[in-house]
Amino acid sequence: MNNKHLALFSLGAALLLVGCSQTSFSTIKYYQFSQPIVAMKRSSDNTHVQLRVNTVQLRGALNNRGIAMVLDNNRVNAANYHLWSESPDLMLTASAHLQLYTQLTNWMVIKGLPVITDVDQQRYYELEYELHHFNGDEKGNANIAGLWRLYYTTPETGRKIKAVNYFNELTPLHDNDYEGLVATLETTWLKVNQQVGDELSKLAL
Repeated sequence: MNNKHLALFSLGAALLLVGCSQTSFSTIKYYQFSQPIVAMKRSSDNTHVQLRVNTVQLRGALNNRGIAMVLDNNRVNAANYHLWSESPDLMLTASAHLQLYTQLTNWMVIKGLPVITDVDQQRYYELEYELHHFNGDEKGNANIAGLWRLYYTTPETGRKIKAVNYFNELTPLHDNDYEGLVATLETTWLKVNQQVGDELSKLAL
């Protein structure tokens, strides 16, 4: 083996060792929304209507513990060492529920579709989210886009769709790192749900 080949081999071996050591000693960091929780209570006696918030649906790799970045060539990259502390669909659902519960003071807002035998409570609105984007991008933005659907169910007429709304929120990052991305995704998601709450509050109950 000549000196040139020996040098190339040594460089390749060094890079391999560095890569392995970085992989072995990299620290996994976990992130979650920091939405504050304020003590609140509500009863069916002082609310006019029930809203059931279904689990948020995310397309493909977006419902991944690794925080997603969209690259210029339309690839989605999920981080290996920067992870959501729980499944994104559950985190987003809990956040949406809290935001709407806080905003819609005369609604009984609950998560999911529990079985209720009381006829008076079998009339309810149902909210579905479908997210096509929940990620950062290479231009320094956080992007949340998709749609929400609103249904209304009664024992007499069954389940009927009332509205379908598409949205696309692109927000510059607070800081150009994963903490900044998480914070910006959170404020963007709160904005989306604020808009949903504004639309629901216009309904004649």
